[in-house]
Amino acid sequence: MTPIRLALLGTGGRGQIYVDVMNRMEPGRAEWAAMVGRTPATVANFCADNELACPQVIGVEKLADMDDVDAVLICTPDYAHREPAEVCFAAGKHCLVEKPLATNPEDARAICRAARDSGKILHLGFVLRYDPLAVRLREMVQGGAIGRPIATIVHEAVGWFHGSTYMRRWNRFREMSGDMLLHKGCHTLDIINFVSGAYPTRVAAMGGLDVFVPREGAADFCRDCALTADCIYYADQGEEYRRRFYETAGPQVLPEDHCVYNVDKDTTDNTSLVAQFDNGMRLSYTMTMVSPRGDRRVTFIGTDGEIRCDMHSYRIEYYALPDRPTEVIDVPRPEGWGHQHHDRALLEHFLRRIENAEDPEEGIQDAWMSGAIAFAALESMQTGRFVDIERF
Repeated sequence: MTPIRLALLGTGGRGQIYVDVMNRMEPGRAEWAAMVGRTPATVANFCADNELACPQVIGVEKLADMDDVDAVLICTPDYAHREPAEVCFAAGKHCLVEKPLATNPEDARAICRAARDSGKILHLGFVLRYDPLAVRLREMVQGGAIGRPIATIVHEAVGWFHGSTYMRRWNRFREMSGDMLLHKGCHTLDIINFVSGAYPTRVAAMGGLDVFVPREGAADFCRDCALTADCIYYADQGEEYRRRFYETAGPQVLPEDHCVYNVDKDTTDNTSLVAQFDNGMRLSYTMTMVSPRGDRRVTFIGTDGEIRCDMHSYRIEYYALPDRPTEVIDVPRPEGWGHQHHDRALLEHFLRRIENAEDPEEGIQDAWMSGAIAFAALESMQTGRFVDIERF
């Protein structure tokens, strides 16, 4: 088998993950054909740190001219996916694009259009689809364990510490993240599509900024503030805080001591939405960013039973009708730190789709629908109306 020749576009934290995954994969399946970035020094340092001997390329235009690259892993920031995706698809290259697909519907449409016009595969970086619990839920729901799905209830409970880190990063600006509903919630909203085998058709939403609002008497930076004694978000910049920040936000992100209340932002910190799906199922979804423990709590309700789980515990409770004893299903946790298992499974699935010359249309619809519900919800918040969603 001829190795698939990959180019990595974006040498930040997510790009590093793909290099680590490739180091764990069997030789001969794929190989690095190029490392691509905006500045020579950044790319050179990345290659040196990872002992990579492949060509170093500056700019997506030069990447497009390379005829020895089969596929590109686009790991640029959320707001910078459109241009490289359009260029690479136009050059006849398959693309794995990090989530979310884009931060606005116009860019998402442009990427999907470029993929369709090229006939190449668009694969989105939704690692949660490869989580054993999500796979088991899909098997049960689509296998008829609860009959016909009629309702799904979700609480996206972002932990209080994790939530506060977003208010100290670029994620707090919609222009860069598309809002926390998109940036953080797209994982779970995509999983509902994945598990149910259905797509949303209509959405109504309410949301706002209710926790991280301006605080009277607080300074702009923790180091200057007189209210730190009773502030759980105080960033003391000590070793314990720094370690927790790194473990939560990633080692590539430096902890800033911006006041989470007074720093400029335009994202929401809580959202509730309802959605109708094309299989008749209805979704009730709420995201909060101040939970004691980060979790995704999900309930699927059907005509013949109910499934309840939280995705933190890897435990499913199955209630079948009529009045059968509750069945508790413990799903084995994947090995490795964080979502190492999911990262490898994601890349291997992308490679498999290329090797098998699979129909690219499914990937286009999944990519579009993963963000469409969030875009529609944000529009609904502004207009106070239901918003219809159409397939791409």
